[in-house]
Amino acid sequence: MFYFGGAVPLVIGTLMFFLLPESLQYLALHGKNPGKLARWLKRVDPSLTVTANTQFVVREQKQTGVPMVKLFQEGRATTTLLLWTVYFMNLLNLYFLSSWLPTILTPLVKAAGVSPSYALLFGSTLQIGGVVGAVVLGGLVTRFGFVPVLATCFTLASVNIAMIGRPGLSLALLFIIVFIAGLGVVGGQSVINALAASLYPTDLRSTGIGAGLGVGRTGSIVGPQVAGVLIGMHWSPHQLFLAAAVPALIAAVVMIAMRRQIKPALKASADSRAMVH
Repeated sequence: MFYFGGAVPLVIGTLMFFLLPESLQYLALHGKNPGKLARWLKRVDPSLTVTANTQFVVREQKQTGVPMVKLFQEGRATTTLLLWTVYFMNLLNLYFLSSWLPTILTPLVKAAGVSPSYALLFGSTLQIGGVVGAVVLGGLVTRFGFVPVLATCFTLASVNIAMIGRPGLSLALLFIIVFIAGLGVVGGQSVINALAASLYPTDLRSTGIGAGLGVGRTGSIVGPQVAGVLIGMHWSPHQLFLAAAVPALIAAVVMIAMRRQIKPALKASADSRAMVH
């Protein structure tokens, strides 16, 4: 299983290296490889006319200085801190659920008269929900925007995580609940990454995403550790999942609080599209 899990990303990464284009805004902003930029623009719009005199420009200035510091300048500090909070809370939840879900649910599976190994399927269901969420949520963001989709996503995740440890649930209903939780938490993570890429100007995108993920990884360490401590204190499954629902709820509230910061940042991002002259 681990050989397969390691080989697939290597294959995908190799294909991405050769087939995935660089950001068109980045190529235009830095004046790199105009021929490649022209070819990709022609693929986007075959009717586009490009000649040797064509110039590609974006409504941005090249960033200078330390990129990490730039995340807190020019009015970005509040946006960056709120984004980091969402990253931290969601990755805390994601790794708590990924690490402990089968273990915590094993007693419930035994009580239902099913083999304990059946509990592993809940971990798979969580990830399947995440894969479906990553695909579905992208289209919803295009239609409704980041804030409504992510706020709803995290609220649904919070409610369903709180229900996972509730006594008396059938296994069939529990699978549905775990699937929705995975859609919100695991699927929502891909949308957070897309949001981070949209909030910062071209030269700060990789720094913005990387910094957010770095802070989020702190949450991914804290989540499983705290869960282990609470399990050692003999918290019941119901109590554990009620506690796990809190970070998702915080992420939903923070997303709503970000709406004023997101609108101007997304408008600036839309205005920085590569133009042809």
